[in-house]
Amino acid sequence: MRESKRALGLLVGTAWRTDRLRSLGLLLEPLSFIRFPLFAWSLKLMADGALHRDLRLLAIGAAGITATRVMAFVGMWSGSWIRNRLIEEVGFELDRELASLSAQLPGLEHHERPDYQDRLELLRQQQGILGNSLSILIYVANTIVGAVSTLVGLALVSPWLLLLVPFALPAIPIAALEQRWISDAEQRSGPPSRRARHLQDLAVNRNAGMELRVFGLEDEVVRRFRQAWVEARGPMLAATLRGAVLNSAGDLLFLGGFAGAVALMLSRALHGQATAGEVVMTIYLAQQMRSSIVEPIQISVHVGEVLRTAGRMLWLQDYARERLRPRPGARPAPQRLTDGIVFEGVSFRYPGTDVWALRDVSFRIPAGTVIALVGENGAGKTTLVKLLCRMYEPTEGRILVDGVDLADIDVAAWRLRLSAAFQDFARFELAAQHAVGAGDLSRMEDRAAVHAALERAGGADVLEALPAGVDTQLGAGWEGGVDLSTGQWQKLALGRALMRDDPLVVFFDEPTASLDALAEHALFERYACEARAGSPRGAITVLVSHRFSTVRSADLILVIDGGGVTELGGHHELLLREGLYAELYSMQARSYH
Repeated sequence: MRESKRALGLLVGTAWRTDRLRSLGLLLEPLSFIRFPLFAWSLKLMADGALHRDLRLLAIGAAGITATRVMAFVGMWSGSWIRNRLIEEVGFELDRELASLSAQLPGLEHHERPDYQDRLELLRQQQGILGNSLSILIYVANTIVGAVSTLVGLALVSPWLLLLVPFALPAIPIAALEQRWISDAEQRSGPPSRRARHLQDLAVNRNAGMELRVFGLEDEVVRRFRQAWVEARGPMLAATLRGAVLNSAGDLLFLGGFAGAVALMLSRALHGQATAGEVVMTIYLAQQMRSSIVEPIQISVHVGEVLRTAGRMLWLQDYARERLRPRPGARPAPQRLTDGIVFEGVSFRYPGTDVWALRDVSFRIPAGTVIALVGENGAGKTTLVKLLCRMYEPTEGRILVDGVDLADIDVAAWRLRLSAAFQDFARFELAAQHAVGAGDLSRMEDRAAVHAALERAGGADVLEALPAGVDTQLGAGWEGGVDLSTGQWQKLALGRALMRDDPLVVFFDEPTASLDALAEHALFERYACEARAGSPRGAITVLVSHRFSTVRSADLILVIDGGGVTELGGHHELLLREGLYAELYSMQARSYH
């Protein structure tokens, strides 16, 4: 109940914050539903007036019917106009918040959590429900007002007519059962829905398109998509079918009560206990009860769906609020490094797994050092980079920055002192100026800074190939857009990483895989010289690469194997030890001969 109240508060509160005037205007529509008993009473007057040839009753009845038509027109027209506009605004606000909450989470843990991904998938599917939630809530308010006014009208004709109400009550347990079935179906459809969306993305994704066609996977992907879609929709279809059968049984029961109410009034009229107008009024109100009492109960299924969807949004808000909450006593990031970065007994495993990606790792990176991480795929190199970027927190142990626990430093302040280029770089389909300038938002429009960053990244040739220079729209999917090779995209990503003037830590996590070995070596030689020249601020450069011709230029080389540190030292020192580094270096050196 408490969660339902919170969900309802989210929807109403969002509407109120978005547009208070229109939110108040929505009350016009439910108020217009008091017209039902007024219309029935007007029908009674007209029927009695016609039977007794009473012009006064006929005139009053006609005036009442006219008034109810005016009420219906004003209420429904103004309500629809206000509601449609507000629904659009509220839907946009909720969509914006969903995107904002997902993007602002400080780490990457949520991407590894199945429960988060399942809820997010259901939210994506049901964004339209959130947008239309006000329409459903207003419809419920309309029917409740209509139901109360209908019951009052029936009681005024004859209290015995209220016996019709029990015939509508079975709709309550039916609706509760239907809600439970649908809720269970939604939960079970989450994983197959995500799988279906992934397969659909594969079918239309350009990067996957070549492999699908080379390996003849088009039909297989479509087959698996169809299978996942059927698996996702099956529970919901079954729940809907069971609900339809029960609702039909409830409808038949109500029709029996309706027939009994009409028979009662006809009997009273035959015995002179009711007028013909009251019979007409009863027939109208009794059939109106079908839409005014049974339908509100049945619509509660949709209200439940709305509240469950809003509940998932609340869950995401709570999740984000917990992770965005500033830690008490959070410290600012240092302006310079004097001692360096120390790993003390750091162990880490990804959420939902029992496998240690790093285990009891301890080492020190002195300030002003260029350090290279070496190891086979899956050894733990990128995991170490993610921990330093605060994408995850260590499961055990701690990371010290100049003697201060990294967990005690404000995460946003720490990120402002970092810069990075990754192998899985983002392709920002913006103007080239902004795709590179995004590396330093404060200088995004600074053309000189963008040119300088690209020059340092060895990407001057990319600018020369763009028809409008830095003003060129990137991405062939946009009007006037230009597509780039993977290597060109990679150079833009490197330029983005070099936009910040004074980062404390710069990460190069295999960002030059699309460049040849000589180009990579020249780039990092040049950057290593720049980094050492800027060492008064103690900046650290972290390099991850499989090319030992590049690695050897680092001051320190950290060898990671099986989630642990096995060697640490300079290039020549590690060769003399004749350990894993020397073995890997020799294997790669032989491959070039």
